[in-house]
Amino acid sequence: MDNLIDDKKKSFNFFQRFLLIVVIPIMFAVVVALIIMVYSGADVVSKGKELMDHIPFLSSEKASTDQIIEDNKQNIADLENQLNEQQTNIETLESQLKVSEEESKALKVDKIKLQNQLDELKTTQEKTQKAFNDIVKTYETMSAKNSAAIISEMSENEGLKILASLKPAKLASILEKMEPSVASKYTELLAASDSSATSTDNSSNETASNQ
Repeated sequence: MDNLIDDKKKSFNFFQRFLLIVVIPIMFAVVVALIIMVYSGADVVSKGKELMDHIPFLSSEKASTDQIIEDNKQNIADLENQLNEQQTNIETLESQLKVSEEESKALKVDKIKLQNQLDELKTTQEKTQKAFNDIVKTYETMSAKNSAAIISEMSENEGLKILASLKPAKLASILEKMEPSVASKYTELLAASDSSATSTDNSSNETASNQ
């Protein structure tokens, strides 16, 4: 036990001697040197950097650190460029999507307009057809003599259209009341119209059968 205590005392005494003889004098000398350099106007920071550069371990560590910093700067610049490219692509896609949506809206508006126009045309056609049917009914109920007199004063197209819509019996009675020349003219026109309609029907039937 006494030997262990003596060993500890010897170790502690050796550490004290090392501090007193080596460490403290070196620290004192460094402090004195720094004070002298400061009062002499020397750039202590620059001198310290030069000293560090001349120490192999520290200079290599500094060079390695500088290289890492430069690499990190380059990586950051590359990532920023990629980010800018991605942002540009996103803005381009958003712009294209906006244009596509606007075109789609415009097409929908045009479709609605065309549908409204078609509905108006159908309504007008229905009204026109109804009015024409009413006219034909009037001629059906009118006397053949009066009908012949009125139709004879019409243009060929109007007269032919009305006569072609009448029932065969009524048509025959009206033609009998017309002037022979007028009756002959409308008879030829009606025959030609029937022939044309028949040819059209036959052509449509042949096309349907071929399909």
